[in-house]
Amino acid sequence: MKKTIKYILVVIILAGIGGYIYWDHNKKSIIKKGIEDAINKKTDSLYYIHYDSSKIDEINGNASFYNVSLQSDSAQKEQLKSADSLPNALFNVKVAEITATGIDVAGLLEKQNVAAKKIVLNNPSINIINTGKDKPKSFDASDTLEIYQKILGRFKSIKADTIQIINGTVVITNLAGKSLTTLENINIVLNNFLIDSTRNYDNLMSYFIKDVRATVDNIQLPASANNTRINIEKLDYDAVTRTLKAGGIQQYQLNNSLPIIDLKNILLTGLSTDAFIVNQQLKAANVSCDGGLITIYKKEKTEKTSRSVELSSDFIDGVQVGSVNLGKTKIVVVNNAQPAADAFVLNDVQFTLSKILKVSHGSLLSDILDNAAWTLQSSGFAYLSKDKLYKLSASDMAINSTNATVDISKFIVAPQQSEAVFMKNRTVQGDRYDFVFNAIHLQNVDLTKFITENKIEAQTASMQPVMKVFNDRTLPYDTRSKVGKYPNQSLQKFATPVYVGQLKINNGYIAYKEKGRQSTQTGTVVFKNVNATVSNLTNIPEKIQANPDCKVIATALFLGLSKLTTEWRLPLPKTDTTFNVTGQLGSMNAVSLNQITEPLGMTSVKSGTINSLKFNFTGNDYNSKGEVIFLYKDLSIEVLKKNKDDELTEKGLTSFFANMFIKNNNPQNENIRTGNIDFKRDITKSFFNMLWKSVFDGVKKTATGKK
Repeated sequence: MKKTIKYILVVIILAGIGGYIYWDHNKKSIIKKGIEDAINKKTDSLYYIHYDSSKIDEINGNASFYNVSLQSDSAQKEQLKSADSLPNALFNVKVAEITATGIDVAGLLEKQNVAAKKIVLNNPSINIINTGKDKPKSFDASDTLEIYQKILGRFKSIKADTIQIINGTVVITNLAGKSLTTLENINIVLNNFLIDSTRNYDNLMSYFIKDVRATVDNIQLPASANNTRINIEKLDYDAVTRTLKAGGIQQYQLNNSLPIIDLKNILLTGLSTDAFIVNQQLKAANVSCDGGLITIYKKEKTEKTSRSVELSSDFIDGVQVGSVNLGKTKIVVVNNAQPAADAFVLNDVQFTLSKILKVSHGSLLSDILDNAAWTLQSSGFAYLSKDKLYKLSASDMAINSTNATVDISKFIVAPQQSEAVFMKNRTVQGDRYDFVFNAIHLQNVDLTKFITENKIEAQTASMQPVMKVFNDRTLPYDTRSKVGKYPNQSLQKFATPVYVGQLKINNGYIAYKEKGRQSTQTGTVVFKNVNATVSNLTNIPEKIQANPDCKVIATALFLGLSKLTTEWRLPLPKTDTTFNVTGQLGSMNAVSLNQITEPLGMTSVKSGTINSLKFNFTGNDYNSKGEVIFLYKDLSIEVLKKNKDDELTEKGLTSFFANMFIKNNNPQNENIRTGNIDFKRDITKSFFNMLWKSVFDGVKKTATGKK
C-alpha cells in the first residue's frame, strides 16, 4: 500500500511538474485560444482577435498583449449585410499594447470574466463603422456598451480598479469610409469600473461617471442637419471636480474653412455629471468663456409672427445653467431672408447672465431673454449705407435687462466724402449730412422685441445731438417732387418699427450751411443749446391708432443770440397731412442776420433791432396759412451784387428803392401791422424750406405793409 501510495504521489508530482512545464510553454496559446473562443462565441463569429505576442505572469496575475487587433470578419460581415442584420455599428480596434495587472487569469479562461487591478490601453485606435445607409443611425444602449465589451471581448463582467487609455484615437465613418467623427489623442483615467450581467445597460457611461478624468486634444463632430460641422479643441472632463473645459469650439459651414462660431477657453463648473453623461444635457452652475466669434442666423417664424432668432444645439440635447460670463466676442447677425445683405456685426460683446438659463434645440432667443437677468456691453458697430456715402457707427453700448435700459455713448452718421467732393459727384442739389448723437439713453425698453424683431419700443429716451447739413445751391435744381417726404411722413416709411413715448433733446446743436446760388459764398444758420421734447414718436399702426399726433416742443438760441421757442403738431396717419407750427423769437440786433442774409439773400442789414417775432400757421403738402407778428425798429437794408473780384457790393439804386418800400418800424404810430401767411409750396423743395418760407412770407408782408 505504501509503495502504491508512493507511486501515486510520484505520478502526481510528475504530472504536476509536467503540467507546469506544459503550461509554462503553452500558456500563451491557451490564453489566446480562450480569448478567441470567447470573442467568437459572443459575436456570432462576426469578430476575430489577433495579437503578435504576449507576456504573462500567471503567479502575480499580470499580462501584456502587443499589437492587439479586434476586427470584423469580412465574410461574416457580407453574409449579415445581405441578410440586413448588421448591427448599428461595426468596430475595428488596434492597440499597441494592453497591460493588465492583478488580473484573475482563471476567471478570464473559465468564467469569461475580466477582473484586474489596472488595465492600460496604450495607443488604441478605434474605427467605428456606422452602418446607416442614408444617415448615421442613432446610438442606443447596446452601442455604448459594445465599445468597451468588444475591446475586452464581451465578457460577462468587466471589473477594474483603474482603466487607463493613453493617446487613443477614435474615427467614426459610414459604410463608404467617409469620416463622420474623429477624436484625437484621447487620455482617460477611469476608477472603480464594474459592468456585469445584473446591471441595467441603459447607458454604459452611467456606471463610471463619478470617477473619471478624460482629455481629448481634438474632436471633429459630423455634419448636422443645418449643414454645419463642429470642432472641439482641448476637451477636459473631470467628474470628481464636476468641471468641463474646452480650449476652443468652432462651428463651420460645410465646404467653408472660416468659422461661424469660434469661442476660446470655455469653462463649466458645478456640472451635473449624470445629466451630461446619461441624458446628453448640459446642467452647470456657471459657464464662462474668454470670447471669440458667434454668428446668429435670423429666421422667419411664420407668416403671422415676427422675426426671431433660433438657436441650434447640434451636440447637446439641452442646456441649463445658473450664470453665464462671456468675454469679448464678435457677434455677427445674418438675415437668412436677405442672404446678399451685409451682416450686422457687434464688436467686443461682453455678456453676463445671472438667472437660470434653459436652452433646447430650436429654442428662440426671445424665450431665453424673457426668462433671464442679463447685461450686454459692446464697443459698438459700424457699417456703410447702401449708397456707400455714409458710415454709420455706434460706440460704447450697454443693455441691462433688469432695468430695461439701452445706452449708447455715440451714434454717428459720418459722410465718406468732403463737402467739395460730395457736391462734385452730384448732378442736382441735395443735402449732405454730418450727424453725431451723444449720450443716447432709452428707458423701459422692450428688449425682446429690440433684439429679436429689430423693433424699438421705449417709454422714454434722451440724447444730445450735433447735426450739420450742407447744400450747394449753385448746382441744378432737383425737380423731383418732395410730396410725401415731410419728417412725420418719412418716419412712416422707415423700415424699423419705432415707438418712443417721449424723447428728450438736451443741449443740441443744429447748423444748416448753404452755398448761395448768386453769391457763391456760404452762410450758416445755427441753432445752439437746443432743448426739445418729442412726444409719441412712432410708425407702429396700433400706436398711431391710439394717438394720431406727434408733438414737438423746442427751445434754442437762434444764431446763438436770441431765444427761439416753437411747438409743432405733426400728424402720423398717412391720410392726414395737416400740420401746425407756432413759435416766438426774442429780441436781437438785426445786423447779426448778415451772416446769412448776405451770402444767401444778397441783402445786408445796415441797422435795426428785432424786438420779437411770433408766428402761427397750418400747412399741408401744398400750402400754408397763418399769421406773423413781427415787431422791430429802425430797420434799414441794402441790396448787394457781385463785382468782378467776386466781392459783394451794394446796389445803390436798388437799395434806395428797397428802403422806400420797407417800413422802418413796427409798431408805427402805435399801430401794429400783422402779416398774413398765404404761401403756396414749391413741391420740389423740402419741409424746412416750406417752414421758413411761410414765416418769411408773413415777415415780408409786415415789413412792406402789403397784404
